[in-house]
Amino acid sequence: MNSLLAGSLSLLLSLPAFAAPSDAFTQRDLAPPIVGVNGHTVKFRATKWTMPGVDSATAWFTANGKTFPLFSVDVGADGHPDWLSPDKKTLLLDPVIFGMLSLENGEEKLESQQHCVVISMGTGCVLADRWATFCVGQWKGNQWVSEDGDVLTPTLETTSPKDLLKYASSIEPAQSRAESIESSLNFLSPESYMACHPPAQNVRVYNDLGFFLAEGGNDELALKFYRGVEAVGKRTVLMLNIADSLWRLDRKDEAQRYYSQYRDAMSADGKTQKIPQRVVERSAIQGMKN
Repeated sequence: MNSLLAGSLSLLLSLPAFAAPSDAFTQRDLAPPIVGVNGHTVKFRATKWTMPGVDSATAWFTANGKTFPLFSVDVGADGHPDWLSPDKKTLLLDPVIFGMLSLENGEEKLESQQHCVVISMGTGCVLADRWATFCVGQWKGNQWVSEDGDVLTPTLETTSPKDLLKYASSIEPAQSRAESIESSLNFLSPESYMACHPPAQNVRVYNDLGFFLAEGGNDELALKFYRGVEAVGKRTVLMLNIADSLWRLDRKDEAQRYYSQYRDAMSADGKTQKIPQRVVERSAIQGMKN
């Protein structure tokens, strides 16, 4: 995928880059959803944006009882039933990225950039990103042919976590490294990215990406990847990383529970002497409360 809005367009960096929508706006579902393979759906939710002048919906994927946003918090989207492939495995959507353009006089102007993306209705993975006019076309069999004659056979094109980590590892300082990871993800939600590259196959890489994000000041996004790894199975170092991010986000009661789990796991492995002092202090607070 290409970098989005490089240079001039600030994507509202005051908002948590990949946070789930909360007090930023209120929502209601728009009907009907687009129904794909195995009954998986994409729904569009009406949104009251904090940005003046924005009128758009957000796109949500549901499969097997789980729902997650396809795109990050500042991205609107639209789609149509005829953009669903005949086998119902692939859907085209046109996300719109909103941001504020800083003018020379110091004022800010709302700007937007439109794309055409390819969604796997099996997983909720954003497979590929194309220019906006690519969504003007038709399905011929299960291949999309744009009005300009460009042909798409749906395949995974998103950057792998391994390549993302390799690139980020070469960047200093920590804040720039974290920003490079966010930029590489472009407008995808972390849930959609992990649908493309499952945590079970990328345990160490996602833990390291989360650590780099947290080290660079983005604990909210780091936790998204940590939670993905946690769902695969608890790991000692992961418990410490989750605890540290929760602590910095002032979710201290939850953080203390993870510190205690980390301390207990290290003690059980005979590694008590390697437990950081902050863990002892913070988990002890939880122990006093109990």
